[in-house]
Amino acid sequence: MRGVVLASVLMLAACGSASGIIGQSTNQPTVTAAASPSPAAASPSPAALSAAPGFVCADSAGGSVTDSTVVGVSVGQHEGYDRFVIEFGGGIPSYELARLQSSTVGSGGGRGGQVTLEGNTGVTITMHSVNNWASYSGPTEFHPHYPFLRQAQQVQNYEGYQTWALGIQGATCLRILTLRSPSRLVVDIAAS
Repeated sequence: MRGVVLASVLMLAACGSASGIIGQSTNQPTVTAAASPSPAAASPSPAALSAAPGFVCADSAGGSVTDSTVVGVSVGQHEGYDRFVIEFGGGIPSYELARLQSSTVGSGGGRGGQVTLEGNTGVTITMHSVNNWASYSGPTEFHPHYPFLRQAQQVQNYEGYQTWALGIQGATCLRILTLRSPSRLVVDIAAS
């Protein structure tokens, strides 16, 4: 009987971990697994977006630190929005976030050429004054296929500039957060 109870507990523990966090290492992306939302939940109405605190449909800029390094990048899915996070060693460097590009075809940055991402609109995040820019060795591309964030790809990492392009499905509204301990630039993406 004790063997049956122990086996049941182990099976429940194994099943419970499937919906948890994948990749616990600080240098690896943290992806929160979630069930596919229903079609009604995947596209909140414009009224719901305007009521969501902090979401704006405009470009953004910030940061100012000149002695920071990029140590990790991750993506995640939450109810009503998707998330893209850049973690820094040091403070948050200067960044510019441009949204609502007419398509997901963009410049490959210092590499030249063009990059085509999944989705129908695009967002670029350019950070500058990134120290030791060549030291970033984490993932440079994500294909989460979330309701809003379809793809994320590093398109430039050259001489202190690092640019990420996001392929978005829908008209883009963003919420930009800067967090400490560790320093992170958080881009929440919702679309109407």
